[in-house]
Amino acid sequence: MASGKHSKLALLAAGVGGAAIAGYGLAFGRDMYKETKKNIGLIVLVLTVVFCPFIGGRGMVRGHDRGLIGTLFLTFIGSTLLIVAGFCAAVMVVFVVTTMGEVEPDVALPLALVGGFTVTAVITGIGVLVGLFQRTRRLKAFAATRANEGFLADNGFRETDGKDITHYDASGQALRFLEAHSDRLVFMAVGLRGKRAYINLDQDGRMVSYSGVQ
Repeated sequence: MASGKHSKLALLAAGVGGAAIAGYGLAFGRDMYKETKKNIGLIVLVLTVVFCPFIGGRGMVRGHDRGLIGTLFLTFIGSTLLIVAGFCAAVMVVFVVTTMGEVEPDVALPLALVGGFTVTAVITGIGVLVGLFQRTRRLKAFAATRANEGFLADNGFRETDGKDITHYDASGQALRFLEAHSDRLVFMAVGLRGKRAYINLDQDGRMVSYSGVQ
């Protein structure tokens, strides 16, 4: 039909169809929620299988800025517990999957142990590789941070946690941090019109010199 007037029947059918589609969408959403709620335990197990060994393996080797106690409890014991948790979850998942078929429980348990160990070893290995890839950069950043803290202390810098005045230098000059570049940090000298101060950086981000107010 070429006219702009629509058939009432067509409009009625469209309205019913729209309601039916909306009702189907709501029903689908409710069904998805029910299925998710019913299988929440299995979902948690699968997430544990995937993430715990990965985080544990990565955390074991990627380098941390921790003391002896932190290294012992968080890096080694914490990472090991994550890997063990992932292994236990993997064994449970593989056991459930195998017993869903015609495999007897006494046969399924050894299969679950082997399968769980294999899955955990692979995921942990991936985490270790990622951690090793991150290690050099992280350790370099930690070393630069410690060196910069020493530089600020040696040069009499004080932080204020304020916004208008963020730092004071050794002479007591109030500074406001403005921006960071790859080779220097820029400060505005508060109370001195148009004056700036700079902390120069090397290629690793270590502070090497303070220019004073210029």
